[in-house]
Amino acid sequence: MPAAHCKTVRLLESLNLFGLTHLDPVILAALADERPLLLIAPHGTAKSELLNRLAACLGLEHRHYNASLLAFDDLLGFPVPNAARTGLDYLSTPGNLWDAESVFLDEISRCRPENQNKLFSVIHEKRIQGLALSKLRYRWSAMNPPLTGEEEESEEVYEGSLPLDPALADRFAYVVTLPALQDLDGPVRRKIILQGGEFPAKWPDLSKLIEQARVHADTNRAAHQQWIASYVDALVGPLQEARLSISGRRAVALARSVLSIAGAGQALGLELGLEGAAFLALKWGLPQRGQGRRIAESKLRALHALALKSVGEGPDGLWTRIRGEQDPVRRVAIGLAHHPKGISKLDLSNLVSDAFASLTIPRRHVLALILAPRLLRKPCVNTPTLELLTAILDKLRLFSGAQAHTVTASIGQVKDLNARIARISKLGSGDAALGNLLMYLLVVEKENFEPEALIEQAREWRELFADPAVEGAA
Repeated sequence: MPAAHCKTVRLLESLNLFGLTHLDPVILAALADERPLLLIAPHGTAKSELLNRLAACLGLEHRHYNASLLAFDDLLGFPVPNAARTGLDYLSTPGNLWDAESVFLDEISRCRPENQNKLFSVIHEKRIQGLALSKLRYRWSAMNPPLTGEEEESEEVYEGSLPLDPALADRFAYVVTLPALQDLDGPVRRKIILQGGEFPAKWPDLSKLIEQARVHADTNRAAHQQWIASYVDALVGPLQEARLSISGRRAVALARSVLSIAGAGQALGLELGLEGAAFLALKWGLPQRGQGRRIAESKLRALHALALKSVGEGPDGLWTRIRGEQDPVRRVAIGLAHHPKGISKLDLSNLVSDAFASLTIPRRHVLALILAPRLLRKPCVNTPTLELLTAILDKLRLFSGAQAHTVTASIGQVKDLNARIARISKLGSGDAALGNLLMYLLVVEKENFEPEALIEQAREWRELFADPAVEGAA
């Protein structure tokens, strides 16, 4: 996928919008495929300027509404009975939507719920009150970061900005955040101060760029649609685990965004490549941002890298099998069986860390007891990951070496405590290490657990992580 031409086009800079060059391919993609775009940023970050300048550059019949103050007659015109007195017609006004080619719904997160529901069909279907808006091409919105209650004290909060309804957020193909002024470097800030308030002396040929982006996207669709489908499919499970689940609609939208962003990158002369376009589609294609979710880029890069490992594999490929396994501990076993040829030390470390984090405290201790000796015999994970497990063994060693232990319990707890100790003594009599671990959990960690369940879990994991080399030597 070579760039369309040698010279790189800086789209937003050509509109006197500075510090936003990293968003050029995403904005051009949204223009090329004409799907809804949502901008999220603090006040004064050029959200409105960006969208209004795009409309002016393209010469669109544009409407800019403040959704928080919107009366529905503003969109429809004034309702009057039709000539036959069987329904309503709408008297056209200069600001209604009927002839609009682009609409900008500002402050959508401050919109009253009843109006937000009515705007839903405008954004999703280009319809209003069931009637088609035949000329409408672009649906854009903007909002301040919504109030979620998770803000830090030093942060500026927008009490009137509320998270979007999940279904409405899911209708925006692109959900993009803009940087605040203080997040930009000095030279960029000075450009904004000197030139940012002025329209450019000459508009770029944006229509030509849009057409080029569409041509490239169509070419990429024919050549790469299977790869893109595999990539998006590989994201579904990991996104769910990261609490960023996507709908079927969103999966289709992400696949289309990969094509659009890749085509836009080529039209702009960028060296994005298909993988770079896929990451941007993921980064700016998750609707949870509209609900106030903060998504760390490091997390997105990890999800992207995991999906890339699966792309091109057949149904029996290693990473396809790992992703398809729902049990995080069993994923470790699959990875361990393929180290070092099929899986790297870092990847195996991540699998172990993820499995550890997914377990309750009692099961973490059992996993450490079973897995750590295997990893110590043949180091195959990094030091921080290994220390997660060995730290538990160190505490257990100190507990087991003590001559006596003092247990503090209320009168009401003594009977139950004695009963649990008796059950542990009976169950763990054939396995001193496991028996000591169960006693440690009960006496020191004061965990509430069923001893029989942990004994059974230990048996299953011992079978799962049996070391062939050790068994062969025996």
